[in-house]
Amino acid sequence: MVGLALEGGGAKGAYQVGAYMALKKYHIKVDAVTGTSIGALNAALIASKDEKLMYLLWKDATMSELLGIDEEKLEAIKKEGISITGIKDAFIEIYKIFKNKGIDVSNYRALVRNNVDESKLRKSRIKYGLTTLKLKELQQMNVELKQIPKGQVHDYIVASSFLPIFKKEKLIDDNYYLDGGFYNLSPVDMLVEMGCDKIFVININGIGHRKKINTQDVEIIEVKSKKNLGSIILFNKESIHNNMTYGYYDTLKVLNKIDGFDYYFTRKSNVFYKKLNKTIEKDFYGAVSALMGTKNEKDCTIKAIEYVLKSQNKTDLKEYSIKDCVKEIKKENSDNIIIRYIKSLNI
Repeated sequence: MVGLALEGGGAKGAYQVGAYMALKKYHIKVDAVTGTSIGALNAALIASKDEKLMYLLWKDATMSELLGIDEEKLEAIKKEGISITGIKDAFIEIYKIFKNKGIDVSNYRALVRNNVDESKLRKSRIKYGLTTLKLKELQQMNVELKQIPKGQVHDYIVASSFLPIFKKEKLIDDNYYLDGGFYNLSPVDMLVEMGCDKIFVININGIGHRKKINTQDVEIIEVKSKKNLGSIILFNKESIHNNMTYGYYDTLKVLNKIDGFDYYFTRKSNVFYKKLNKTIEKDFYGAVSALMGTKNEKDCTIKAIEYVLKSQNKTDLKEYSIKDCVKEIKKENSDNIIIRYIKSLNI
C-alpha cells in the first residue's frame, strides 16, 4: 500500500498541492492519506479525489477568506514601510485580534465546509486520517475517518487546524481542541498502522512535534524544499504560486524525473554529461570539479551552471535545458574559471 503524509504548516500547505500534482502526473496511486492541520484539509480533498478543487482553492485563496485578516491593508502597510499611518493601521488590525481574544475561525470553518464533501470522502477507496489534540487531559488523537461520527468531518478538520492564535471555542462534544502539530506534525505512524509499506512524506517545515516511530519495514520517501516557503499565516497569490511550483518540481526531483540541486533541469543520462565534458583537459576539469565539490561530470556540469544562474539572479521557478543554458553562457565574456569551464563544454 502507498501512503501520503501531509504535515501541518498553514499557508505553506500550497507546497503539498504541487507535490501531489507531480505524483498524479506519474500515475502514483495513493491508497491512504493522513494530514495534520492544513495537511488534514489537503488530505481530505485528495482522499475525495477533489484535487482539481484543491488546486483552485489554493490558487484563489486570500488571507481574508482563510483568517479574516485584511490582506489589502497588510500589503499597503508593507509597501508603505514604517510610517505613522502604517503603524496605526497595523495596530488597528492587531487590536481587533486581541479584542476578539484571537482570530475568528468562522472563515476557515466555512472554507472547510464549502470544499470538503463528507459523503464523497466516505465513499472513496482512499483511506483518510488526521491528528488533533484534545485539551482536556491533553489527549493525543490519531483519528481515522471510520472513527469520526457522520456529520462531524468538518469539525475534526477544524480541530486539527486549531492554532493558539484562533479565538477559543468548543469544537466537538463540548470540548476544546488544539492543532495536531503540537502532538504529531507528520502523521506517518497512522499510515504504518493502516498497512502502508511505502510512504511519501511532504515536509513543509511546519512548527510542531515529529513523532519518532519504527519504520524499519517501510520505505519512506521524503519531499522537502530547500527554499524558504514563507509564513504559516501571511501569504499572497505570488507566494502561493511559488510554493505550489516548488512542491511540483521538488517531487519530480525525488522521483528522478528531473535533475538539479538548487535549480531544476530536464533529466539527461550520465552518458550525455560525459560527452559534454569529453574534450575538456583533465587537469582543468579536475580543478573545476574540486571547486564545485563534485565527483562526476553530471554533478560538476549542473553545479557550475547553477553557480552562473545564481550570479545572474535567474528564477528557480522553471525547468531549464542544459544545452540552452550552456549556449547562453558561451556568450559571456569573462575570465571566471566556472564560466570558462562551461564555455569549454562540447555541445
